Amino acid sequence: MNVQNQSVAGRPYRGMLAIEVDTPERLAFLRKVYSLFGAAMAVFAATAWWGTTSATAQRLLAPIFSMGILGPILVMIGLFLMLRATASRYPLNVVALVAVAGLEGLLTAPLLLYVLSVDPVAGGGIIAKASIMTVVVFGGLTLYTLTTRADFSWMRAALWIGFAILFGFSLLGLLFGWDTTGFGISLAWIVLMAGFTVYDTNTIMHRYPTSMAAAAAATLFIDFVLMFQRMLLLLTSRRD
Repeated sequence: MNVQNQSVAGRPYRGMLAIEVDTPERLAFLRKVYSLFGAAMAVFAATAWWGTTSATAQRLLAPIFSMGILGPILVMIGLFLMLRATASRYPLNVVALVAVAGLEGLLTAPLLLYVLSVDPVAGGGIIAKASIMTVVVFGGLTLYTLTTRADFSWMRAALWIGFAILFGFSLLGLLFGWDTTGFGISLAWIVLMAGFTVYDTNTIMHRYPTSMAAAAAATLFIDFVLMFQRMLLLLTSRRD
């Protein structure tokens, strides 16, 4: 989900867009983006593991989850706003990326513990399968978007409408006790995040200056993590 703000689209920031530079510079930009993305994923994995194995981490998370799912939602909104505020401000954007990756890892830890509790024997396998499936889907869509000449900017309105619908359904679920983690809703989120992966990758190539690699990496990181979380719920729902 794109962390750029309107200033990026309006082009007041320094630097040429990735689509405007020559091939070597564009490739260097992409290497930096995906290197930062990989570093964020490493931080995410480390803090998620810490969150599942450390009583200290679980005590730190307790106040957030004391409000149910509303707590993590508010934290995620705050993280998203922080990424937008620092998108063009190096090195603050790198610091924000690392901070978001660490906090997202901690917020994902209870979900991992839930998966392990649903099926103590096969829980580890479910997590591994969800990881592999997310990498395959995300990687395949990324490769396709980077190599095709198609413009996917037309997807923006549909994706945000879809997000508003699913997010609104989740909020209503808090009020009325609906199941917002089942197979159908999880599949819908996965399809939505697949669309965001294509759209955001395309946007990075066409609307991001080469000086904003950290913001681009943060955008892709959010897409990947949300897809992974819903992939976990999708696979777990089939065992309930």
